[in-house]
This record gives sequence, C-alpha cells and structure tokens, in this order.
Amino acid sequence: MVMIHTSDDILRVLRERPEWKADVRREILSEELMNLPGRFDQFAGKTEQFMADTQEFIAEQRQINDEQRQFNDEQRQFNTDTQEFIDEQRQFNDEQRRFNEKVDGFIDRTNARFGRIESDISNMRGEYARNNAVREATDIAEDMGFQMIRVWTEADLRELIRTSDTTGIVVADLRSFRRADLIIEAMDAGGSTNYIAVEISNEADERDTRRALRNAAFLTRFTGQPARAAIASIRNDRRIQHVIDSGEIYWHELADRDTVPE
Repeated sequence: MVMIHTSDDILRVLRERPEWKADVRREILSEELMNLPGRFDQFAGKTEQFMADTQEFIAEQRQINDEQRQFNDEQRQFNTDTQEFIDEQRQFNDEQRRFNEKVDGFIDRTNARFGRIESDISNMRGEYARNNAVREATDIAEDMGFQMIRVWTEADLRELIRTSDTTGIVVADLRSFRRADLIIEAMDAGGSTNYIAVEISNEADERDTRRALRNAAFLTRFTGQPARAAIASIRNDRRIQHVIDSGEIYWHELADRDTVPE
C-alpha cells in the first residue's frame, strides 16, 4: 500500500505510476484544458499549412513580379524600338519629300523647257506659214478668181479703222482686225475692187475661220466693197471642213517645209 504524506510523495508516486498522471490530470484540469494539447496540435497544423500556403503565394507573387518586370522591360524595349522606327520613318519621309521636291522641280523645269521649245517651234512654223502665205498672196488672189493689187499693211488697217464708223464694235475685235494676218486688195474680172481677209496658221481651226469671216465682214462694212474670207495653212482641223466645202471660206494649202526636199 502506498503511503502519501507529502507533495513529494505524490510526485514520487506519479513518477513511479505514470498511468495515474492521466487520472490526476482529469481531476485537476478542466475539459477545455484537457483538450488544449489536441486543439494546439490542430492549430499548429493549420498554422503550418497557412505558412506553407503563404510561402507558396509569396513564391507565386515573386514569379508574377518577375514576369511583370520582364514584361515591363520588353515593353520599354518595344517602345524604344517603335520610337526608333518612327524617327527613321520620319527621316525617310523627309528625304522622300526632298527627293519629290527635286523631281517635281526637275519635271517643272523640263516641262517649262519643252513648253518653250514647243512654243518656239510653233512660232517658227507659224512664221513659216505666214511668210509663205504673204509670198503666195498673188496665187491666193488668182486661185480665187481675182487679180491682186496690193497687200495691206497694219498702218493701212489702222487708218481704215480711224476713218470708219466703228459703232457697236468692241475694242478687242478692232485690235484683232488691225493685226489681221493678211489683207489682200484685188480686182475682179469686171474691174471692181474686192478684198480678201486671210488668216494664216500651221493648222487652221475654228478660231481662224471665225476671224477670217469677221475680218471680211469688217472690210465690207468699212470700204463698202465685197470681201471674201480665206485661210492659208498646211493642214486643217477636221471640224472646219464643212465650212470649206460649203464655199463660205476659201482654203489655200501651204507646202509643209518638213516634207519638201532641200
């Protein structure tokens, strides 16, 4: 039989009989305290799981941050490359613009040069046609059934305008009449004076026919004598052929110097 007289005896007996510890514990501790170790173990387990989850979250967040930093670096590089491309494109556009300006300037100068050449050639052809027509004034008059008397000068036409009634005629038309290409004073078979208003060009067109008919009408009005309209050209615009065919205007064909052998 175990004799217990002091607290040391109790402790000695509990050490000797460890199975009694649970009974003593149940007697001394409340149920909450009895369950505390188990609940602590559960808490510790959950804490360890929480810590593990936290570590995993931190690792994932660190990976996300690393990927974000990598993305940001790539985005910055992309932005840099894009800006370089924009700068290069702007430089290319500037160079292209300068090149286009040079080309446009060259084209403009070339067109102007060709325009002047074409104008010079046109003037030369016109002058050639005019000189030929004046030289052939007698032929023009005779081909139309007249005998040439003389070719009127611009001074003759200016004097005619000055001494004539020009009421209702615009100044531009009078100026154009005064500069008529060729005015021939001729005589018909009966000895009467007639006039021939000739417009001269390399290629006669509707403008030439209108001027010739107008000048002939002015001659009749200012002199009181009959006047005929004529054109002298190397070739004609097809749109005036019907006026020639009708006999309203006479066409004197000039030789083309480009087809005449020297």
